[in-house]
Amino acid sequence: MSAHNTQDALKDGVPSSASVQHLGRDPSWREGIFENLAGGTGKANLSGQRVGFAIEQSVREAADDLYRAGYAPRLATALELPNTSKDLRASTLVATLIISNAALLHHRLRLVPRLSKVMSLESALQEPGSTREALRDAWKAILTVDYHPVFAPALAALEALANCDAQEPIRQIAASAILLADELASLRFDHSGALYHRLLASARFDGSFYTNNVSAVLLARLALNDAFVNWADAESVANLKIIDPACGSGTLLMGAMHATRDRHEHAAGTGADSDMLHLALVEDMLYGLDINRNGVQLAACNLTLGNPRVDFWRMNLFTMRHGPQSSGDAKAGSLELLATAEDLHDIASLAVPLATAGGLEAERAEPGAVPEESLTSTFDLVIMNPPFTRNDIRNRQYDSSNRRSLQAREIEIGRFLANRDPEAFRAIDQTSVGTFFVPLADALLKESTGTLASVLPTTALTSASGSGERQFLAERFQIETVVTSHDPQRPTFSENTAIHESLLVARRPGTARKPTRFLSLARMPGDAHEAILLADLVNRGLPINGWGTEHSWPWPRIRAGDWTVAQFYDGGLAEALHDLAALAGTTLTAAREACHVEPAGERIRDAFRRDAPNDAPWTTPVLWDHATTRQTTMSTTKDVLASPKPGRDRYARYLTSKASRLLIANRLRTNTVRVTACRAEQPLLGSAWVPVRPVEPNQDFERALCAWWNSTPGILTLLHSRSKALDYTRYSLDALRALLVPDPKRTAIEPLTEAFDSCRSKSLLPWPRMHECPTRAMLDQAAAQVLRIDGRTIADWRQRIAREPTVSKKPAHRVETD
Repeated sequence: MSAHNTQDALKDGVPSSASVQHLGRDPSWREGIFENLAGGTGKANLSGQRVGFAIEQSVREAADDLYRAGYAPRLATALELPNTSKDLRASTLVATLIISNAALLHHRLRLVPRLSKVMSLESALQEPGSTREALRDAWKAILTVDYHPVFAPALAALEALANCDAQEPIRQIAASAILLADELASLRFDHSGALYHRLLASARFDGSFYTNNVSAVLLARLALNDAFVNWADAESVANLKIIDPACGSGTLLMGAMHATRDRHEHAAGTGADSDMLHLALVEDMLYGLDINRNGVQLAACNLTLGNPRVDFWRMNLFTMRHGPQSSGDAKAGSLELLATAEDLHDIASLAVPLATAGGLEAERAEPGAVPEESLTSTFDLVIMNPPFTRNDIRNRQYDSSNRRSLQAREIEIGRFLANRDPEAFRAIDQTSVGTFFVPLADALLKESTGTLASVLPTTALTSASGSGERQFLAERFQIETVVTSHDPQRPTFSENTAIHESLLVARRPGTARKPTRFLSLARMPGDAHEAILLADLVNRGLPINGWGTEHSWPWPRIRAGDWTVAQFYDGGLAEALHDLAALAGTTLTAAREACHVEPAGERIRDAFRRDAPNDAPWTTPVLWDHATTRQTTMSTTKDVLASPKPGRDRYARYLTSKASRLLIANRLRTNTVRVTACRAEQPLLGSAWVPVRPVEPNQDFERALCAWWNSTPGILTLLHSRSKALDYTRYSLDALRALLVPDPKRTAIEPLTEAFDSCRSKSLLPWPRMHECPTRAMLDQAAAQVLRIDGRTIADWRQRIAREPTVSKKPAHRVETD
């Protein structure tokens, strides 16, 4: 795309229809660009849209040209990117993005006096010979002064294109940079993170999640409130220390940087020196760690574009060693900060402070000595969006032996932590690397005044497996604010995940513990301006009318790990769950105490073929699917005859011994599900269902349980146990076993048994219509008798559940007016 075409793409402030049509090769990338790259309000917001669009357009077109010309393997090798056939296209895109960032900064460097003799980007583009060689010479000259993290990898990419006919792709990137660099710098957002994380092959392996710019602004503004420091005092502001231990391309660091600048400028007025503060921020105040070198390089560029006078030799951005090392050991990235550089088997090492960045052999973002000061208890703010991918799918870029060595290193770090800080160790779930980051943040923060700001999966705030982490947080911090999006269109704060997320702001506690504010957003802020307005309402303790609902949750519940309210738009449902939980040990008990709940659906899929061949040695009936059009009543029948897979006969026969007439769903869509438990006339296994067998065989109890799990109180317990996404949840066996059910030894279950017999063949309406379902109302009458509560209370719960945005899949204001 020539400079002329770039201007055409920006005509009238938006991409032209011709340019959009020209990009039609792969339109999926455009979906997030307009909302993610918005940097301000009004015209600034529109400018963010078109600038981000134009940069990505030039990068993608150049990458397509280079890929078609066969240069992908050279670029992948030069930048140490994946070199397999399936990764080469993404590697080429990452390479062109790195070249684009260098070109953008090159154009900005014309403002730096010490680089006045370096050939400008315009001059390089106008050179009669090779644009590539002109840029190579200019970038080598820049490297003799500074800016290593941006220009070294870009120069490596240019060198890989030597002796190649690659002039036009390079020229189009340079032309785009000349047009866009200055405007981009003024917009103050991470223009490359969204694209980079969509392209990065390892993101699916290491759990990387790109925090969108609006979310970064909101989280940083909430954390850096008016009381954080004397914002008018430049010296106090300059002494702050902020770190992101999983910084990626630096989106959260940029959010913190701009929140700090804005606070100081507002408080200091005409006395503010924004340029000097920017230098202090980037050179002394901000620290970033990540396991991905190219991500760290992009972070360095992002933090510099706003003020190219930054001294890269003083930036505190580090690539942490991760995975198998040449020494034969494995390194665990930022988690190494929880251990020491010494032999962990040496008891004396347990008393050694946290390792310094130098002791960890971290690779700095640019050449130079790594500072040796300890990072322990150093930081005023830890802001992060840590990885939380499960171990069974994480680190798949390594072979099995290297994955085992890395997991062994993480276990070793956990054992060390268990000796040094047992409470922190109890916060860790070894199946998820993300849980290491809360103890890490605690260790990095100042002991008396530190603040933690984090993006977390919403279900980590409610699941049984996250209880240790929540209790640790509550002991070490005042849990100030939790923000959860219940916007059906935008339920996440990250861009490459479907998992519902929440924002957490926690501060070192004072003398008195306060209730926690849980904010449930009906809609997400559309741009940075709205994010600032919302954050300021929250920080001033004002109502968030128009944005959503707010619920205050008492400190004793927070300390006990009960953060249920995070997953409900209507806080009244969390109160209802709290009331049900109070019946545990009397009317109600955990399902595990009364039932065998097994086997998991994946065990059935592992052992059986769903469609038995004609020559199958034997078959067994299975309820395989959860089709809501088929399963409309509590009665059910098999939907397949399954046969054992080759070599799995013995295991398959073992599983058949666990078949049951009663089954509970192990996954469901909240807006379409009708039946959550069903009962058959013959014992069945399940794939989307799990057999449930009473500890003491009792068909009356089976029927009562089926009615209970389809009643509103039973559904409420299922909503409480959601995992991953709040609107499409999957249940582990542990989650199902923890569900509260009527205790047949302590309460009469006959009303539920009779309700099942009366309603077993009656249709149930989907959850969004449960409030108008006569069958559900009959089940609720029976549940009310068992619980000994007013039936009108359960009817109210039924209405509230149907209105939940994660159930109705409608915006909250639409549900309330429908």
